Amino acid sequence: MPVVGYRGNFLSFIFDAVNHLRRLHDRYGEVASLARGRTDYICVFSPRYNQVILSDCNLFHNLDAASSPVRMRENSPLSRLYAGLTNMNGACHKRQRKLMGLALQRRHVEAYGGVIAELAERHIAGWHVGDEVDMLAEMRALTMAVAVRTLLGLGPDREGRQTQRLLQDWMDAVFSVPALALPVDLPGLPYHRLQVLSERLEGAVRDVITAHRAGTTSDEGVLARLMGANDSDGPGLTDDELTGQTAFLFIAGHATTASALTWTLFLLCAYPSVLRDLIDELTANLNGDLPEVSQLTGLPLLDRVVKESLRLLPPVMWWSKVSTASFDLGPYQLDAGTHVIFSSYITHRLPELYPRPDSYQPDRWLACDPGPYEYLPFSAGPRTCLGAGFAVMETKLILATMLQRWRPQLPPGIRVDPGGLMVSQPKHGLPVVLNQLAGHAPDIEISGGIRTLVDFDRRSVSPGQRGRSHVARANE
Repeated sequence: MPVVGYRGNFLSFIFDAVNHLRRLHDRYGEVASLARGRTDYICVFSPRYNQVILSDCNLFHNLDAASSPVRMRENSPLSRLYAGLTNMNGACHKRQRKLMGLALQRRHVEAYGGVIAELAERHIAGWHVGDEVDMLAEMRALTMAVAVRTLLGLGPDREGRQTQRLLQDWMDAVFSVPALALPVDLPGLPYHRLQVLSERLEGAVRDVITAHRAGTTSDEGVLARLMGANDSDGPGLTDDELTGQTAFLFIAGHATTASALTWTLFLLCAYPSVLRDLIDELTANLNGDLPEVSQLTGLPLLDRVVKESLRLLPPVMWWSKVSTASFDLGPYQLDAGTHVIFSSYITHRLPELYPRPDSYQPDRWLACDPGPYEYLPFSAGPRTCLGAGFAVMETKLILATMLQRWRPQLPPGIRVDPGGLMVSQPKHGLPVVLNQLAGHAPDIEISGGIRTLVDFDRRSVSPGQRGRSHVARANE
């Protein structure tokens, strides 16, 4: 770019990563440099290169404290909170991932199903017909309540509410572009606020750890299970390690699930016929009762709706790795220290994998069976997200609870712009109007940047989704 040179490409990427990556893919194909003539940052756009990058954890590391764009002092509260699985490599990562896996076994995860449904029911109890609510804010609040309850074991009392607010403020700060762009620790600056919040959050997490050890709080949360997890090859997690993994679980389990729920509800509102069929399926199978985990397998349209939303608008649309040694990538020879960016969003838009890839078609999953490096909303390979099962279960339980009570509708003239530095979300929230289940929602014209990501031609929805669901008709 004139004057600023290659740095302008980085600015374009930071402020609009998805469209920048899409332009690179459309113009250059499977492999592209982020800037002409430089190979320190490259992008890969195909399942075969996804597999190369994601299957070799020794050659391609996640960004850790040393390579992170977040500047932090050694042995500071921020550095300890930042030391979660996502920011670890090698033997340290392998050991702690094994311990985390013990705490997130399927039987433990599914035991939280009733708690999640009850929290969802309590959250929506204060809604009223005709209310306009910001669904992004509502889903962030709800998933935060779920995270505080299931991860820390804290209820909706004063302590739980204070922890929720502190965690939300910290996550907003740690993903703040001004804090990353100007890492100066002076009062009044965003980076200083991040330091202060990190110190407060670390103190709050350590208080919960102390309370668990003293037996004065619930032992039903993931943190309590982590504290009791033991590796036959060594000791369990230290308090510093527990602090880092707790922060990681909140980032991975709260922010991404809120994103998935918000985008899923947005797409359902944008396609009222699919929403109507899903409501029919839920009411016919659940009869207005709170959903149980065992019932989720009997809700096939709900499963397809969630899969299609995660394909079309994945919560994490891109991620990066850094190479530890020189390597070959197709015809290219690249050096150690190369940052490699891969994108689930681009992979999910490859027409050879997903016909009409920009279209919303939940029924494509009746026949679609992609490989792990072709469909990767939770990454793939040895570092696949440990909490994927929890996130999908939580998303389905919340949708099944909410859509038996309310039918959300987009207001006329709505504009939706995608945003988020790493975790995708509507930039200015998602206003919806709450309606009773009965009635018909009109097709609403949608404007904004979301139209560059989604083709809103409603003729793309399969004919079977335009009428009442097969389940509902059978029950009539």
